[in-house]
Amino acid sequence: RSLAPLWKKSQDVNTDLVGLVDAWGEGFVNELDYRDEAKATKAFSAAMKERGLGSVFAPEVVDELSNVHVLTTKWVDGERLASSDAKDVPRLCGVALNAYLTMLLDTGTLHCDPHPGNLLRTPDGRLCILDWGMVIQVPQDLQLSLLEFIANLNAENYEEVPNDLVKLSFVPADKLEELRDSGLTFAISSMLKLAGEGGPKGAMKRMVSQNKEKFASQLSEFDDIDSPEATKLRQKLFREDWQKQMAEDSMMRSGDDSSSNAMTSTTADLTMKIEQMQQENTDVFA
Repeated sequence: RSLAPLWKKSQDVNTDLVGLVDAWGEGFVNELDYRDEAKATKAFSAAMKERGLGSVFAPEVVDELSNVHVLTTKWVDGERLASSDAKDVPRLCGVALNAYLTMLLDTGTLHCDPHPGNLLRTPDGRLCILDWGMVIQVPQDLQLSLLEFIANLNAENYEEVPNDLVKLSFVPADKLEELRDSGLTFAISSMLKLAGEGGPKGAMKRMVSQNKEKFASQLSEFDDIDSPEATKLRQKLFREDWQKQMAEDSMMRSGDDSSSNAMTSTTADLTMKIEQMQQENTDVFA
C-alpha cells in the first residue's frame, strides 16, 4: 500500500491504486472469516425464498460444524451450468441473471465470484450458487442510480445517460459538460440504442446491415459487398459519417448551430470541428 503512490507516479496511471489495494485487502481478510461467509450464504437463500425465487439457492450451512476457521455446508448434487447439456440451461441462465439483478438492485448484497465453477444445475432443475466468501454491499443511492440508468435506457431517454454516468461515478461531475460538448453523447446514445435491441452481438449485425444499406451506392461497384475490399470501404465510409454526425451534434450543443448562424455553417466549419474532435477524443477516433 505504501508503494502504490510511488508506482502511480512513476507509471503515470490514472487509477486510485491505494483504494484498489485497500479494497483487495479488505476482501481478502473478510474471506478468511467463515462466519461472514456463512451469514451471506444463509441470507441469500432466505432472500430468494422471500421473493418467490425458489429456483435459485445457496448450500445449506451446518452451524454446529462451522466456526471462524471452518465452514461446513450440506452436499449439493449438480453439474456446472456452463457445461450442462440439459434443455433447461437457457431458463437457468435467466434465473441467474434475475438473481444477480435482485442482489444488485434489491437486497444490496452482491455475490462477487460468479465464475462457472460456482454455478451448479441441480438434478431437480434448480440453480445453486456456491462460494459466498466474497460479497459487497451495494449502497442504496447506487441502487437508485442504477435503476434510473436502466429506466432511461428502457425509455430511450439517452440525453439523460451522461447524467447517469456521473451518478454512477463513471464520469467526474466536472467533466459532464465536456462530455456533452465532445459529441460523445451521440456515440453513446447510438450504441446503447443498438445494444438495447439484442445485445452487443446483435448490435454489430444491425450496424453492418444498416451501413450496407446506407452506403449501397458506393458499394455497388463490388460484386460481393462482403469482400475484404468492400468491407474496408464500408468501414471507411462509416467512420467518416460517424465523425461527421458527432461533430454536428457537438456543434449544436455548443451553440455553433444556433438560428443566427445555422444557415451559414460551411463544410470547412464542420471539417475543422472534426479535426478538433479527433485531437480531443483520440480514443474514439483511433
